[in-house]
Amino acid sequence: MRDGEEVTGKIAIESLRPVAIGARDRLALVALVGEHGRPWIPIDVDSVIGRDPDVELRLDDAALSRRHARIFRLAGVWRVEDLGSINGTFVDGQRITGSRILEDGARLQIGRGCIFRVSLQDSLEHEASRRLYESTVTDPLTGLHNRRHLDARLEEEVAFARRHGTPLSVLLLDVDHFKRVNDDHGHQAGDAVLRVLGALLTKLLRTEDLVARYGGEEIAIAARGTDAVNALILADRIRRRVEAMSMPWEGATLRVTVSVGVATWSGEMDVAALLGAADGALYRAKDEGRNRCCVA
Repeated sequence: MRDGEEVTGKIAIESLRPVAIGARDRLALVALVGEHGRPWIPIDVDSVIGRDPDVELRLDDAALSRRHARIFRLAGVWRVEDLGSINGTFVDGQRITGSRILEDGARLQIGRGCIFRVSLQDSLEHEASRRLYESTVTDPLTGLHNRRHLDARLEEEVAFARRHGTPLSVLLLDVDHFKRVNDDHGHQAGDAVLRVLGALLTKLLRTEDLVARYGGEEIAIAARGTDAVNALILADRIRRRVEAMSMPWEGATLRVTVSVGVATWSGEMDVAALLGAADGALYRAKDEGRNRCCVA
């Protein structure tokens, strides 16, 4: 196109096709009260809700029965049934017996403190909601959980430990001399190291453990049911695996080590105190020469 030439043209109307609206056969629960770190929960299969570790949708709430309620799809319709719970299951304020159809926008209450809005979606809406939810809880560089999600989950983990009298440990990892990686190989190399480290930790940890990017090159792990002795064993296993890790990068081989600070929750600690104790242990590990683990 020459300077000053007018741009003309028309879009053929027949080429503009509306996207078909699919069947609203996907169900998601949008948390209103007691989100348990998950403001949006997709229900893809017949799911039992409760406190039991083996149910499909486990919620850590003492007011829930171990197998509290079931959400299922029958003849193309989503339904909920109470499983003989102590504190009941409610749809739009009414306690149900037997099963009840779940309409779009219905308010579902499980026990006393877990309240959700029912969202029926087609596949396009469901995927968009999933992406939006993941963007709010995920660090875009590493794919780990982000700091905001970590803070919310730690509040729940501390409450769970206090309620059930179970141990809870936090590990803070820091990549040693990370600035050297960026200075010697560029920031893209540093980003690659963090992504590989995140993938390694995801593989090493249990599904019930929480791993999140804490900030910069620091990563936090919350290990439920793990006491101080086993938390140190876990920390050293991670340290050794990272030390043994190598990553090809533009003709070079990148190797890094990590320092780890470990803190275990005690009855008088809140989240800030627990993270502060782990942070203090981490700084001691760095002061003592790096590539080591210290316990608060």
